[in-house]
Amino acid sequence: MADERNGYIALEGVDQVVKALAGADQAVVKAAFDGLETAAQEIINDAKDNLRQNGNNVTGLLRSSGHVIRKGNDITAGFFDTTNRNSGYALYLEFGRRAGRMPPPDEIAAWVYKRFHLKDWKAANSLGWAIAKRIAVEGTDPHPFFVPAVNKRTKGGEMSGVAGSVAKAVMKILRGATARFAAEGRRIRNTPKDN
Repeated sequence: MADERNGYIALEGVDQVVKALAGADQAVVKAAFDGLETAAQEIINDAKDNLRQNGNNVTGLLRSSGHVIRKGNDITAGFFDTTNRNSGYALYLEFGRRAGRMPPPDEIAAWVYKRFHLKDWKAANSLGWAIAKRIAVEGTDPHPFFVPAVNKRTKGGEMSGVAGSVAKAVMKILRGATARFAAEGRRIRNTPKDN
């Protein structure tokens, strides 16, 4: 640090910290997206646990349809079909189903086959058809699994998900910049005052 005055103490090399921080915004944005993706995956994992605890994880089709998709700046988490299997009953399980329309009997039959450990598909189809007709008349009660998982991960003041990842990235950048400053850029000049 150039100073024409007599008697000063100057800390030189701070420009290295500033340079390190100049490139930090890209790292922070990346950390934010990574944090969002991590938080989304934690929501999916919690929802899968809720399915297991609710006793709704029978065939495994719904559980295996839960995943996170990241395309560019879009991150989507949910339970949806990407393999042409019909696992679109997540909404009906989460929010219930009103009476009026009959659900697909073949899906109910697959559930019945697994749930009741049947050895005969004909019996499973017959029972599946009867249950589908009953659902058409009475509807079903909700068995929430996804909304509680979202609420668990988005409410409260804990440092997790996006906020935690961004904070960790910023701290890492600051630690790296100050470590470089300490290792190579630290120069303290002491110029005594002339008497």
